[in-house]
Amino acid sequence: MNTFTATDAKNRFGELLEAVHREPIEIDKKGRPVAVMLSYDTYREMKEALGEAEKPSDLSWLGKWRETAALAPAASADDEAAYHDHLDRKYGR
Repeated sequence: MNTFTATDAKNRFGELLEAVHREPIEIDKKGRPVAVMLSYDTYREMKEALGEAEKPSDLSWLGKWRETAALAPAASADDEAAYHDHLDRKYGR
């Protein structure tokens, strides 16, 4: 399997799209694999092999997540302002 760095994948996206037609491509960030890009045909074959070709996605986890999120304390305006200040300092906005 060929490997692209995340930066190369971004900068050479057209070449990456061509390469996935030959084989899946591993994408690494900071020397660690973070993703695999594959052709749509390969993806469809994998789904069919797993018996998920026409099965709708299981979203049962979403209700539980919403319940959990509702229990989390909401951020205050001061929290949001502090976060934006942090981003400004970090990224020089």
